[in-house]
Amino acid sequence: MKKVFVVDDHAAIREGFKAILERTGRYHVAGEAGSAEELLSRLDAGEPPPDLYIVDVSLPGRSGLDLAAVLRRRVPSAPVVVLSMHRRYDYIAGAFRAGASAYVSKDAGSDCVATALDAAAGGVYYLDPASLKLFVDEAASAGVSPGPLRETGPGLSDREEEVLGLLSAGKRAEEIAAELGLSQKTVENHLSNITAKLGARDRFELYRIAAKMEGV
Repeated sequence: MKKVFVVDDHAAIREGFKAILERTGRYHVAGEAGSAEELLSRLDAGEPPPDLYIVDVSLPGRSGLDLAAVLRRRVPSAPVVVLSMHRRYDYIAGAFRAGASAYVSKDAGSDCVATALDAAAGGVYYLDPASLKLFVDEAASAGVSPGPLRETGPGLSDREEEVLGLLSAGKRAEEIAAELGLSQKTVENHLSNITAKLGARDRFELYRIAAKMEGV
């Protein structure tokens, strides 16, 4: 079973996750903390990281989004599933910008949590269905137009096309590197070049453009 670490400031919620995840037979809650500071102090003390993290957005002190960004840097091998009582575009976008692999609204149901963990463990991004609809609607209304950007901007090389295709399939940089037999630094360089060529403001907008290109 994969080991999961749960960060939530409510003990009852942490206990609920233990029961839910143990029933799947695929996950075991190997650790828990009530704040970002508590988890980070344990990492500083040398506690081995789990396979995945579940992090609540609303934590005392440092927020769950800040924690997700720190974990992405310090424990890149362990995907982060963000939970939130908020089903809002800015929270969802903030979670993925921070490096989360999944975002689940707390009212989405316990099955969505296990599904999010399955997706994150498999290297696939996940949004619960209702949050996904909101996200897509908001992204579409933002007016991102990848077709013209691709036609009028500098052309992508064959390798950049490959990288962009894998990005649009939900792959992270390290997974793209493994699939193409490249170093992660090389993939990051390709992504930086693609971002500039397509006129994206940042990596998150590049994900949106890539997703729309996949559907064109």
